[in-house]
Amino acid sequence: MRLNTLNTDKAPKAVPMVIKEDDGYAVKDINGVTRKLFDDIDIAKHYMKRHNKELREGVEPVVYMSEIMEGVLDSTDDDGWMAKGQLYQLSKYSVELHGMIQDTDNLEPWVQAKITKAADYISAVKHYMEYLVINDQQSDAPVVIDDLPDDEFEM
Repeated sequence: MRLNTLNTDKAPKAVPMVIKEDDGYAVKDINGVTRKLFDDIDIAKHYMKRHNKELREGVEPVVYMSEIMEGVLDSTDDDGWMAKGQLYQLSKYSVELHGMIQDTDNLEPWVQAKITKAADYISAVKHYMEYLVINDQQSDAPVVIDDLPDDEFEM
């Protein structure tokens, strides 16, 4: 007669994980609570790696403003979703260009003009958004008219 050995080992410890769900990839903490949902598995894994300590403790991860990543963009943002995506690319390209350009470089005039125009546009939007926050009245906000012709946007 053969006796089966009983498995007396404790159950494996629960760990944070990324699970595929209908809407995307959910990052779950040690208790199985979904803490964040992402469209991209790589971004979900990055989030889990970055917030592993909080996820292991079963608490809500703290996300700092310095964490610029595409994972903060989701389909519920409506108009802001596209703007955030464009701003993300703008900041990424800006950092790369900042590293490419030396203080003593002679840039083509059209390159200088594009950088100046981009800086001016971003500055105008930033100051407008600050105005809305300070006055807290979007209905009384000034109307900003783009008076440049469309052919100015061609590269």
